This record gives sequence, C-alpha cells and structure tokens, in this order.
Amino acid sequence: MSETLKVPVESIDDPYADFFAAAFDNQWTDGLPVIPPTPERIAPFIATVDRDPDEVVAVMPPRQGPATIRGIAANAVMAGCLPEYFPVVLAAVEAINDPGFPLATLVGMRPETPFFLVNGPVREKIGLECGRGCLGPGWRANATIGRALRLIMINLGGLAPGTYARSCFASPLQYSFCAGEDEANSAWQPFHVERGYAHEQSVVSVFRVTSYTALLAPLDWDQSPHGLLEHTGLSMGSPGNTAMYAGNLSCLLLFNHERVHLLAQAGISKEQAKGMLYEYSMLPTSVFRKGDLEALREKGRVIGDRVSLVDSPADIYIGVMGGPGIHTVYLPGFAHETIPHAPVSKLIR
Repeated sequence: MSETLKVPVESIDDPYADFFAAAFDNQWTDGLPVIPPTPERIAPFIATVDRDPDEVVAVMPPRQGPATIRGIAANAVMAGCLPEYFPVVLAAVEAINDPGFPLATLVGMRPETPFFLVNGPVREKIGLECGRGCLGPGWRANATIGRALRLIMINLGGLAPGTYARSCFASPLQYSFCAGEDEANSAWQPFHVERGYAHEQSVVSVFRVTSYTALLAPLDWDQSPHGLLEHTGLSMGSPGNTAMYAGNLSCLLLFNHERVHLLAQAGISKEQAKGMLYEYSMLPTSVFRKGDLEALREKGRVIGDRVSLVDSPADIYIGVMGGPGIHTVYLPGFAHETIPHAPVSKLIR
C-alpha cells in the first residue's frame, strides 16, 4: 500500500507513535496499531507468490479501488501477518471479489462481515488454529489474516468508517474473523472436499455472516444426537429477523469435534444432519404477522402450517472446529433474493 500513502513510509518506523498517528488520521487503520509497510517488509510477502507485484487482482467495491499484489501485501504487513500467510490472504481477496460473493452489498446498515474458513495442509504449515479458542484472541495466523482482509477492504475498497461504511452499529467480528477447520479430529468429510477439492489441496472459503450465537447444551440436558440437533434447529430461527423476508437466512453452523463424533456414532451423516436441522428450524405460521406471512408465501417458504428458514437443507452449511465440550456456534447471515447465499471457495496457490 506504499503507493497510496501520503507520507513517506520509510521515514516513519514507529508503529506506536508517528506512523500509527498518521495511519489513524488518514483512515488507513481499523483503529488498532499497524506496522509500517516499508518496501523491505513487503518484499518477502511478494516473494511467496509467482506473480507480477503490479498485477491487479481485483477492483474492489465500493470505491472501485485496484487491489494489486503489492497493495494486498502492504496491508498484510500492516496487519502483522508473516510472509508465509500471504498466499492465504491473496486467495481470500480473490474469494471476496468473486462475482458469487456479494462484497458490494456489505456497505449497508446490517453488521455483515466475511468469515474465512481455511482447509487443507496450509493450516498446519502456518499454525492456523482450528481447536480450542479458534475464533478468539491469541492466535497470530487467525488474527492477522482476518485483520489483513479487513484492512484491504478499508484501504483498497474504501470501507473506512464514516465514508462508504454505513453499518448502524458495525460489529467486533469486523476486526478479524478467520479460522481453520479441524479436519484431523472430525468424523465428517472436510468442507473443501465436500465442495469438490482434494484432501491435499489448501482452500479458503468465505461466508457472509451478520452475528455470532453460541449454542450450549440444551437446558433439559437432552444431549442425545437427535436432542442436540433439535435444540440447535430451534435456536436458529426468529420471526423478527427481517432477513427472512428480504431474502433468506444464510445458515453456517460450526460444530466442535465431540458433537460431530456423537452424531456420526449414531449413524447421522452431515447431509442427514442438515436435513434434520432444516426440519427442526421451521417456525409455526402462527408466530408471524399477516403481511410477513404473505411475503414468505410468495417466496415459497410456507409449507403447510410451518415456515422454513432456507429454501432447502443444502442451504445449511456446517464446519468443524473448536475445543472439547458439546458446543455449537451459529453464524447467521443474509442472502438477498437476487444474490443467493453460497460460500465462495478459492484454491490457495
């Protein structure tokens, strides 16, 4: 990003004083300290990929700013990434700029953000956390890769607060939201293999999410496989969620390995779990207002005396990560009817 800076980066080498102040004043940061992206720091990042540093990878909305290899690397430096993280960052930039991902619509009032799920050998190579605490602080790869993507959206796409970013409240998830799938401890097929990639390939998948909901064991302590899925499904829906009427909910569930093994031992596959969640998450028509119900009927999601959150079980996605304990995280999103929600996956080269 050195080509965009209004002050010579080489002359400012203290991320906690002069450069941080300059970055904050010029809206180059997410509000946290950043590392000066000097040419010397950028060079090792560029060296990890065999591409022209001035190649424009994407023209990023909403400002339609060109995202070059060099500019992407500069933001990765600012975020605190190590050079070996850069191929993941680059693939993630390609994913959020894919026509199938509605990046341009993330400037609305909802607190939407991309969530990056990484699969394949690269997870162990760079130390990306997939287990206990993987969505929280303490993991350099998770934190800085996710943060690099947000800085890229700010500096190259123009999503600085107070400018094109118009979210009413925004969200702490917008600082950084990235983790790996716990393939080694899962009883189910990895997410990237489910999408047609080989086990030995490294892939980043990006989802559009609006919030984070932790789902613990049900209060009646029914921790049977069916009881757990029923509790999860019942926790997914709300008649007050306007996303159900404007489009539909995009459903991403993160199961930890203990829950997945419990389901697998009961003979429940990932596809069967999706079908059961689809049924359990349906809401009775009696809880909806008349006008809302009419809108849902037009979308074909009123089935008898129940309303489905999504069009089909295939619209419910499941990833595996996290530490021990039978826990689940639900990451609801919003899928506009003109841009259906489907995660975008890109090969990490």
